[in-house]
Amino acid sequence: MKRTIAIFFLFTFLSANTAFGEVWKLPVLLQHYWEHTKNENNITLLEFLIIHYSDRSNHSANSTHHHKNLPFKSAVLQAGQIFTIAPTSTIAFSKVIHQEDKNPLPGYQQNNYTNNYLSQIWQPPRI
Repeated sequence: MKRTIAIFFLFTFLSANTAFGEVWKLPVLLQHYWEHTKNENNITLLEFLIIHYSDRSNHSANSTHHHKNLPFKSAVLQAGQIFTIAPTSTIAFSKVIHQEDKNPLPGYQQNNYTNNYLSQIWQPPRI
């Protein structure tokens, strides 16, 4: 399933952003070739491709609207079509007010513990 999804996304990217998207115009090319075979019975596919893709002077100009729709006939800048849409994220800031209590623990006062023994217990050992 993952492989199928990956192939689908790869095909979608290639057809939209590269010249591979011109493959979608192949039915127009075949239809135009069949129109030429009705008008000119002895034309081959190679002659048809030579007339339309190399020599414009020998071809009639009455069907220029068909010629613009043929594959690989228009030069399109594909790099301008690549874009991304970033998801919008919102960040909410709230102002936190911290008030320092003067006496956080009831009954605790620094003056009650002034013993020298308590101040020396956390000293590093002496040799």
